[in-house]
Amino acid sequence: MDGKSKAILAVAVCLLVLGILAIAASFGLGRVRIIACDVGQGDGLLVITPGGNDVVIDGGPGSKIADCLSRYMPFWDRKIEIMVLTHPQQDHMEGQMAVFANYKVENMVTTGVKNDTELYREWQKALVLEGSKVYKPVAGDSINVDGVNFEVLWPAGARYDIWQEAPPSDVNESSVILRLNYGGQCAYFTGDIPKEILELVANGHCAVLKVAHHGSKTGTSQKVLEETKPEIAIIQVGKNNRFGHPNKEVLDLLETARSKILRNDQLGDIEVDLDSKRVITGNN
Repeated sequence: MDGKSKAILAVAVCLLVLGILAIAASFGLGRVRIIACDVGQGDGLLVITPGGNDVVIDGGPGSKIADCLSRYMPFWDRKIEIMVLTHPQQDHMEGQMAVFANYKVENMVTTGVKNDTELYREWQKALVLEGSKVYKPVAGDSINVDGVNFEVLWPAGARYDIWQEAPPSDVNESSVILRLNYGGQCAYFTGDIPKEILELVANGHCAVLKVAHHGSKTGTSQKVLEETKPEIAIIQVGKNNRFGHPNKEVLDLLETARSKILRNDQLGDIEVDLDSKRVITGNN
């Protein structure tokens, strides 16, 4: 190889490396990103790990979650490493049908608590057809992906025995609670869990709290906030919803706790860099 050819090869390699670095930077690789998708009146989140693995938590109503994933994942990435269904209600699970239709879901985290609805039956069929590995979360377990730890705080193992005999009268009580831990930082994902349960299992300060049950007064208390001390409180809620979410008492509690309140109905998509606490919203 002559000198000119070597020089061209060296330039090509440099350009390739720069291109790879640019792609990595554009998709936020090397850090944990939490995206609360604007799915309307429901929950739908995407966690992107430092290595670019994707964890979807719930899916909201309709199919907006799929549009959100396409905004934050590279177009060539059609794989979801883990998808979590916190509990089987329409405003958390319907969008997962669109995820099954558009992506390969490798692992599914679900309690198996049933809901006697046509949507739930269709979701079960989609899960079987997808062929995902199914994992039943139990408090004390750890789910690890790409160095990011998802600690299961709820349900407790004994609850499954109870629910097998008689499903919970309030399916919200079966919501999976996860605490993400990475690099000395953490975040709580709470589904629609009642505050009485969250008070029992929350275990320390975290930078981010996904406020339970769309900011309903049933999901947040002063005790919860005293234990978690969130710097950032994400409320997944739709505009002009018929439930009056978020509840004013909850907003007052968050303001008193000096948490930064981020609402999908006001800001669109919400992205939080877990390490730096930098926030990017759809309205930025």
